[in-house]
Amino acid sequence: MSRFGLESNGVRVEREWVMQEVRGARCVVPCGRSFAITDEPGYAIDRARFDRWVLDGALSEGAELRASSRVTQVTREDGRWRVHVGAETFETSAVVAADGPTSSVARGLGLLRRHESILAYEYRFLRKDVEVPDPNRFHLFIGRRYAGGYAWIFPKGDAVNVGVGGHIDAHAVAVAFCAEHGIDPADRVATIAGTIPYRFELTTFALPGLTIAGDAAGVTNPMNGAGIHSGLFSGRLAGRALVRAHEEGDPDAALEYDRALRASTFLDPLLFWMIERYRTWDDRLLDAVGEELDGGDWHDVGLSKALSAAVRRPRLVAHSLDFVRMRRALALCEKYGW
Repeated sequence: MSRFGLESNGVRVEREWVMQEVRGARCVVPCGRSFAITDEPGYAIDRARFDRWVLDGALSEGAELRASSRVTQVTREDGRWRVHVGAETFETSAVVAADGPTSSVARGLGLLRRHESILAYEYRFLRKDVEVPDPNRFHLFIGRRYAGGYAWIFPKGDAVNVGVGGHIDAHAVAVAFCAEHGIDPADRVATIAGTIPYRFELTTFALPGLTIAGDAAGVTNPMNGAGIHSGLFSGRLAGRALVRAHEEGDPDAALEYDRALRASTFLDPLLFWMIERYRTWDDRLLDAVGEELDGGDWHDVGLSKALSAAVRRPRLVAHSLDFVRMRRALALCEKYGW
């Protein structure tokens, strides 16, 4: 999680959920060359502790926790929402649908037009059992084998997360990745698997008195699957829109949330275009890019370096427009992608 992502959403850093500070991330191409994709400072966080901290904050403000409750249906009657939870029904003027990647509320309301997810599979190891390329950076490994996704080695204090995600058999590819890097899955202390929103299309992110936020809205970054920053941002906007609707006595005021979220960086069409384009690149092209940037970062590519690379690697010329767009996409991800 980037420092900017926390600070821009008014979240103060708490040591209880920070496992370590990091100095950005590097991208590793199939041949092993690498370059920095961000030098922005950030944190490896304990997600369970972070979620508990957020929950405790809500409880301290008067929220009520119903951990074993399952919402089965949300309906609108006489200008108010009815939330059906088992045999109980709650009536309210405001609903935030933050029900995760299944997006059950949006689906039940007929708002979900497209629901595409990717699979992720991750092992957690003790730091002593995994050789980390740089203990102060996240490492993302890209290649055709990940079908638009990537593998990762993320240092997290005394632990290391190693996993893969993409349009793939995530478990099989995770095992293969570990074998290639001398990591024994038998040494794992935890296994984490699940789905990550990849591309959702909703007719709207808001109805009168209702907003859809976080994974349920599919606002995870399509280039890397990150969703905490976008979850904080969308949740903040969703709550603000509903507060305004309540204060004005006008449920329709919540509809502004849909316009604000669609205009945000998190849903910039360039990100979706870029990841689909990247899925068509073979390992030779990725290696060529990695060899040109090896040891540096994508900011280093100015006009002179681009011309020099084109002379030495004519194949890159055909992708020049892609690279221009990639620079802008990386600039967006550097601030808003984690």
